[in-house]
Formats: sequence, C-alpha cells, structure tokens
Amino acid sequence: MPNDQAPPHSADDSEPQLSDESALRYWFRLSGLSKSALARAVTERASQRGHPQVRPDGSRVRRWINDGERPRDPVPGLIAEILSEHTGYRLSTADLGLGPAPGNDKTRYRGPAEVLGDIERVTRATLVAGPHCAEQNTYGETLRFEEPRHMLTALETWTWKSPRPLPSVAAKGGLGHVDAERLSAYTTTLRQMDNQHGGASMLHMGIGHLAATNTAINTGTYTETAGRALFRELGDLAGVVGWASHDAGNYPQAITYLTLAVHAARESGDLNLTAHLLQCLARIWGYVGHPQHARDCIALALYGTRNTANPALRAGLHALDARFAALLGRSRDALRALHLAQEIFADDSSEPTPAFISYLDDAELASVLGEVLLFLARTTEAPRHAHNAVELLSAAVEQRSDYRVRSRVFDAIALARAYLFLGEFEAAHTTAEHAAAIGAGMGSARVNRRYRDLAREAADHLSVVSARQIHDLLTQRK
Repeated sequence: MPNDQAPPHSADDSEPQLSDESALRYWFRLSGLSKSALARAVTERASQRGHPQVRPDGSRVRRWINDGERPRDPVPGLIAEILSEHTGYRLSTADLGLGPAPGNDKTRYRGPAEVLGDIERVTRATLVAGPHCAEQNTYGETLRFEEPRHMLTALETWTWKSPRPLPSVAAKGGLGHVDAERLSAYTTTLRQMDNQHGGASMLHMGIGHLAATNTAINTGTYTETAGRALFRELGDLAGVVGWASHDAGNYPQAITYLTLAVHAARESGDLNLTAHLLQCLARIWGYVGHPQHARDCIALALYGTRNTANPALRAGLHALDARFAALLGRSRDALRALHLAQEIFADDSSEPTPAFISYLDDAELASVLGEVLLFLARTTEAPRHAHNAVELLSAAVEQRSDYRVRSRVFDAIALARAYLFLGEFEAAHTTAEHAAAIGAGMGSARVNRRYRDLAREAADHLSVVSARQIHDLLTQRK
C-alpha cells in the first residue's frame, strides 16, 4: 500500500515529475534504478536468456525513457521483469507502454484517452451480447483468475499521481458544464432506479447511456475545467453501471466497469468520488470471497482521501473496514474500526453531500455496523454482539428512506437473521415477512441470495413453527 512519501527518483534522473510522463518513465523512476544500472541489468538478463547481442548502454536507455524510442524484442519483456523486481509490482510490457495489452486486461495503467477507448470497447461488447441479468451461482470460479491483488497495482498510483492531460482540450470546447450537469442528473435517475427496482431493471439502459456519453466525450472538445467535470460524471455513471451489474449477478462485468470508473474518476481529480468507487469495488470483492483484497481497497480509499473526505465518507469507509476485518476473523480490528466509524460520523459537518454518497446516512451506518456485530456474534459466540446488532439493525429498519427499497430489504433480512441467532423466532418470522413484502418483484440477484441465506439459517430450526414458516415463505418465492 502507498506510504506517506513520494515515490523515489532514480539516481541520475533529475527531471521533475510530470503528469504526462510516459508509463515507462514513471515505472523507471519508481524503481530507483539509474539508467546505467538498468542497462547493465538488461545486458545480464539477456545473456542469461541466450541473447548475448543485446548490450544496451546508458545512452540507449535514456533514448527509451526520455525520447520514446521503442526497444526491440526481447528487451521489452526483460525491462518488465527487472522493473517488476525493483518496484514490487508485477508489470507487463503493456503496463510500460512497450507492448499491446490483452483486450480484457484490467490492470494496466490508464490515461484519459485509454479510458475512453476501453469504455467504448467494453460497452460495445456488452450491448452486442444483450442484457445479461442471470445470477452466476459459480461466482467464485468465475473470478478466480482476475487476480485482485494485481488489479490493485493499476489503481494505487491515484493517491499520489496527478491526473494526466485530457485528449481534446480546446479554448472554446463544444461540450461544457451544462453537459456535465445533464449527465449528472441522468446518473442520479439511474441510481434511483437501481435502488428502487434492482440493478437488472436498468442495466442495459445504463450501459447504452454510458456508451453514448463516452462517444460524445471521445469525439467532442471541451475546456480543461469542463473536461475534468465530464470525466467525473463519466466515472460516476460507469460506477452506477458497475454496481447495477453486481446487483444483477454479473460480477466480472461489475468489476470491469467499476475499474474503468475508478480510472475515469481519478483523471477528473475528484478524490472523494474515486474513493467511493473503490469502496464499491471493495464490497464486490468481499461479496465474492476476497475480504483481504476488499480491505486493501478500503485502505487505499482512506489513504487517498485523508485530506479531502467529509465525516460521512470517512465513517462509511471505516465501517466497511470493520466488515472486512470481521470477515477475516480479526475481531479487535473490526471493533476498533466500528467505534472509529461511529465517532467520525458524529462529527458535525456543514459540507454539502455529493449525490454519490447521499446514501451514507444514519440508517446506512447502523445497517453496516449491525451486520458487523452479527457476524462477530457468530464467530466469537458473544451474545452481547447479537443484542447490539438487533439494536442497530432495528434503527436501520426504522430510519431507512422509503425510496431505498433494496436497502430496506437488506435491513429487514439482517434483522431477521439476528433474531434467529438469538432464538427469537416469532420476531424473526414477522421481520422476514416484512422483508419478503418489500422485495416482491425486485430484480436483484443480491436480494435473492440474502433470502436464500435466511432460509438456510431457518432450516436449522424446522422443529420451531415460526422458523419453518420463514423457510417455507422464502423457498416458495418466485
């Protein structure tokens, strides 16, 4: 994870850090190598691989790094290996700008033009395939080869590296702030549809709008400030599409869109939006069984917004850190993060809340922390955690806004599970009926999975009438 110091400069590279430096120059600088040292390392490795004719000197390396000269094979692969060893990141030739990237590579370091190209490619492929709302029950198998630790490599630099120059800046751009505001309003509408009806209800529509928006930005011109605003809204829209994909059960697609959303947001310069999108990624990694990678995302988001996040955002990030620490069996870390979230959220703040974090209210915090305590009750066998979970989850049920339908279902299901854990079967049954009524007709794979979780837990108590009624109610749903 990033530390508080800027990346080291190489011994003979005295040029200032530039936001538009090449990928090769960036990773070379981060390695701490001198140009002559890299030349020697390439020569030595080439000789070991049967290429004794490859003998670059410092001046040749300087032309690669400063002048953009392209080395011939096998040099790009050797450079990638050497810089990987010296930076601690597994780099490919594509990461260094020395080779093409696979079409499905989510890990390379992107700039604005590349983000636009990737969104165009991904949206086109998704729209051609047609709406995909089916839940993938084998999500663990599906994501096995995505290597989330490697994916984080491409995202970590946002905490210290300035946004890159935009591709189509003009003194009098054709696109302006009015277009960004219109896009923001449409994204808000899609977000509300997702909240009220589930991701499957608006996913294909959202992807189509993302494709059209991306094309407009890619083919248009804009001033510097308008361009950053457009990239901000593009990132927010891609994030909503990614979240809807997650809710519809298409986890690989969700991670693809959210990764692109993070890259777009970082180029807008909006640190808080970037952190919000990282926590969305974290939630998905936790959902599909990678809590450590989820916690890494949260740590990255906290670091990147250490000077910018308002209390609600910081509290929300710490609440999720508590969730993933609990999933990892680190109860002390979980409780520490839980109390920190509550303390920070209580801070008075007059700052306006952006639309993308408007959900971070009292009900959301109570819901997340209540589920943390319920999980700790199961793993530590401490009934006090379950009683505290009931208190928090009850508050979430009472305080949740009516329009956040899916969240209301989650709150009720979690509360029913807490009642089941405590053996309060009648209360669990009443709450389960409430959850089933709220979620009727919702197109959400996540809601369906929570119903199944509750039914499975009720199945352990089929000798109890109320528990059997919960099981029958949820297994007979259509």
